[in-house]
Amino acid sequence: MTSAQLISVSMDIGQRLLQCGAETYRVEEAIFRICCSYGAKEINVYAVPTTIITSFTRNDEAPITRVSRIYNRSTNLGLLDQLNTLCRDICNEKMDYQSITERLHLIDRHAGYPDYMLCLTTGGGAAFFTFLFGGISIEALCSAITCMILWWIIAWMTRIRTNTLFINIVGGFWIASTALLFYKIGVIQQYDTMVIGSIMILVPGLVLTNAIRDLIAGDIVAGITKFTEALLVAAGIAVGAALPFSFAGLLVG
Repeated sequence: MTSAQLISVSMDIGQRLLQCGAETYRVEEAIFRICCSYGAKEINVYAVPTTIITSFTRNDEAPITRVSRIYNRSTNLGLLDQLNTLCRDICNEKMDYQSITERLHLIDRHAGYPDYMLCLTTGGGAAFFTFLFGGISIEALCSAITCMILWWIIAWMTRIRTNTLFINIVGGFWIASTALLFYKIGVIQQYDTMVIGSIMILVPGLVLTNAIRDLIAGDIVAGITKFTEALLVAAGIAVGAALPFSFAGLLVG
């Protein structure tokens, strides 16, 4: 494998890891170990949620550097597991460039969970949290219906590349509006448990956890970036949820 091929496949794997929700240390360690296993020296890897920079020397060649910009990030633990397995296989078996690219293509083509299953899971999660916070069956059912519709709204907004902050504002607005509507027409007895249970679907728990983990590990820039992202998402949810209640207060007088 040439140095250009080595930095190409290592950066491709690192980029995919970062896009599917991997921690900063995991991305840097994966790239470092892949490069090291093929004889690279003076390896330097720097990763933040939006950028990866890798540089190394090999076989008395001039240093080679690659920068990759990350635009889209999500959470996909299944893809993360497959990429981790590929990294271990590369380090253990010294796979050639063609074999690695074929494995990456297979991982990219791997079908995830179908939309209907993700939708039902979202509704089930909302119902569970509604029960957890003291809601009754009818409130849990309303939460499930609300969040299943919300899943399709978010999926559509994601396809048209809507800003994450705006998506969460819309999500919070939709949840609070439907809860007030169900309460006003007498379907549910209290709207607070439905709102709290449904909003838990939008809470950026993994992002916040990774941010704290990066800060503890000393990755200050990555930790602050992820922590700021989590705060912005939380602020968007809060603003969206507050708007229907504010409108309702003005109408009531």
